[in-house]
Amino acid sequence: MVVLCWAIVASSMFGYYYYQFTDLVDRIGGLPVSINLSIDYANGTRQWFNGTIGVTLYDVMTQAGWNVEATPFGVMGLYVASINGVQESAEGSKYWGWWTWTEYGWAHGGSACDKYIVSANESIIWYYSYCNTTTWKMTTPP
Repeated sequence: MVVLCWAIVASSMFGYYYYQFTDLVDRIGGLPVSINLSIDYANGTRQWFNGTIGVTLYDVMTQAGWNVEATPFGVMGLYVASINGVQESAEGSKYWGWWTWTEYGWAHGGSACDKYIVSANESIIWYYSYCNTTTWKMTTPP
């Protein structure tokens, strides 16, 4: 019974990681890609950096010349606390979050910026937004 359980778990893990690997290879094709990157400071200032090249979202941010202060959290990736001198504010419940454009509008990014592999011609925005500290839901970019 133990061997059967082990075989099921091992097969499932292999399938999951194989899918993740092939998806990654398909998405990046082994080369950096060009995306449309934006930053919104939630004060009426929004800047676009179209055609910025990189493999991960963090690569693209640094290629755009952004000053990013981030803390590494092991396998979880980088936690971004400041971009271009604008610090998160626990008192004001304002934090940096990244969003990607979909056919339904802006969708919140689901991973750390150094773990997210960008796709060609993708549009991504970093938004300094209010975060409800009860639900941890962030305000969607306008």
